[in-house]
Amino acid sequence: MFQLALYSQGFKTTDAALLKECAAKGWQDGACAVAVWVLQELVLVANVGDAKCILARLPEQPASSAADAQAPKPKAIVLTKEHTALIERQRIEKAGGTVVNGRLAGRIQISRSFGDAAFKRLGCSAAPDVTAFPLTRRDRFMLLGCDGFWGVYGAQEAVDAAAALLAEGAAPKAVTNRLLYVAVREKKCKDNCSVLLVQFA
Repeated sequence: MFQLALYSQGFKTTDAALLKECAAKGWQDGACAVAVWVLQELVLVANVGDAKCILARLPEQPASSAADAQAPKPKAIVLTKEHTALIERQRIEKAGGTVVNGRLAGRIQISRSFGDAAFKRLGCSAAPDVTAFPLTRRDRFMLLGCDGFWGVYGAQEAVDAAAALLAEGAAPKAVTNRLLYVAVREKKCKDNCSVLLVQFA
């Protein structure tokens, strides 16, 4: 419980620092975020906005599967919650804001972020959703990405692609380089596009 509170406080502190910097330099924009903290066998994942974290976990092996020579493929598990104005309409309206055409104040689609000073008094929040879980031997890796990446890649599709490359002996950096190449060159992503791979031993 202490770690969860500490994580939330870290997001609040980061937002305050960014808002101060924005005020000093006249910046109006904001940023979404997803973060992972691994403490021995405990994993904490926190996010604001539409950045996502996907866990690749091998399925439990049935006792009768010895005859199946094919290696099992990891399944994609979404660890983050998407924060959009449409999903969080009730919270936004309770805070005094409005949702128009699925957007906060009719302007931005996300409802939680760092910065975005003009929308903080209208219900935009930097409070993260935090997920905690024990690391297991079936957990292979995590993919953290921004909305541009997940806009062209499905969760299971990205896990399948990364798992196949890792099975071929590719290093994590080579895996993310390939994923980004496909996202931008082949899938024609036009938005911000970034992805990080965290591999477990």
